[in-house]
Amino acid sequence: MILRRVIHHFSQQEWTAIAIDFLIVVFGVFMGIQVANWNQAQNDIALGTAYLKRIKVDVETDIANYHKRMAFWKQVIDYGTNALANAENQPHKKLTEWELLLAFFQASQIAEFYSTLATYNELTNAGELRLLGNVAIRNEVTNYYTNSVNPALTERPKYREHVRGLIPINLQTYIWQHCHGSAGAAVQTLIDCAPPPDLQGATKILDSLANNQALLADLRYWISTQTVAIKIGNDRIDEAENLKSLIETQLQATK
Repeated sequence: MILRRVIHHFSQQEWTAIAIDFLIVVFGVFMGIQVANWNQAQNDIALGTAYLKRIKVDVETDIANYHKRMAFWKQVIDYGTNALANAENQPHKKLTEWELLLAFFQASQIAEFYSTLATYNELTNAGELRLLGNVAIRNEVTNYYTNSVNPALTERPKYREHVRGLIPINLQTYIWQHCHGSAGAAVQTLIDCAPPPDLQGATKILDSLANNQALLADLRYWISTQTVAIKIGNDRIDEAENLKSLIETQLQATK
């Protein structure tokens, strides 16, 4: 329609009308671009909001998992400290032979921690961090996930392999069946269980453990590492809470 009008005006040399037609076309194109840009901006805001909500859920999951892991690491430290103190005849709670055997074994338990990375990986792989909004949140998200990996949170200690090579397999099987519980990968329970009915040779086994200086050195290292893991966990919870607060503020602002 507009093209026919322009051709007609040219044929009639109606220059004012031609100028008006030109302005109409330019204005139409401009408005079309503006509407497209507005729609894209609205889509970006909606997508960014969805990503922020998902990251918030991931961070909340991390916080809950940190608390579970730290409680477990504290149990491992307690078992290890008891085993070490009794082996070295330090002033400490006196354990029965079974309690001491159990302490040596449970001190070898691990509960690795990995941050929930699915949403962040999706964002970075798509190159869409810009969708998260302001620079402060983008930087905080990047810093949080960049620092999410620490060897102290995922280490499998030499002590674990060492002590399990010394404790008879029948006792290890009993411990797994009666002194350990789990509810999925995220939750483990260490239980102060009764001794097996046929516990024999405990004194000899304990002597081999208590007199093994390399084993005790490995245990000291593992207790120290778990202590560091708890410290890191507390720091990471603070970072996660700060990121969560920033996200909640941003989400409130976009309503």
